[in-house]
Amino acid sequence: MNIKEILNEDEKDCLQELMNIAYGSATAAITEILDAFATLSIPKIEIIKTKELKDYLSKEVCLDSAHFVCMQQINGVIAGENLFVIDKESAYNIALKFGLEEDEITDNELSDIILEITNILSSSTISKLAEDMHVSVSFSPPDVKILDTISKLDNQFIEKYQNVIIISTRLKFEDLDIDGELLILTTDKSIDYIKKIINKILEEL
Repeated sequence: MNIKEILNEDEKDCLQELMNIAYGSATAAITEILDAFATLSIPKIEIIKTKELKDYLSKEVCLDSAHFVCMQQINGVIAGENLFVIDKESAYNIALKFGLEEDEITDNELSDIILEITNILSSSTISKLAEDMHVSVSFSPPDVKILDTISKLDNQFIEKYQNVIIISTRLKFEDLDIDGELLILTTDKSIDYIKKIINKILEEL
């Protein structure tokens, strides 16, 4: 599905601006915790058929090596999931920044750290977006897995909805070899609601 069929250019630009503001909250939180300057790239917005999600992810997220994939459900008017994907080397470097010694770093320790990072990104980004849209959201506990292929992604989200809007960004650190991707997946009803709120914002400009 072409994004222009659901969001016109003005609506897309407005959503990108809202997400940029939300990402500002997330980068500030991550920077404070890790004491390292972080950036989140300008969001990329796509609307696709949900059945095409795995194919989309396989093209957008390189899983040539093992990656941590953390999923967290978003509950409320803006409903869906956050998906944070990060390679093991980047996760390892985050662990060092958290103060772990090399001999302390295990997959379990890395999983715990990725869960914490996902919680920070989710709460900062989505909570700020919800605040700007004057709605409330809550989050289910995140779940993390180690995958080497998108085909192993077991996600009930794919079966629940016809369409999905994907808002993706890359998390980078200027002084660390860390590179992860955050994807926000929203539901059919959320797409309709987001469009309604965006148009209200545009009318008030």
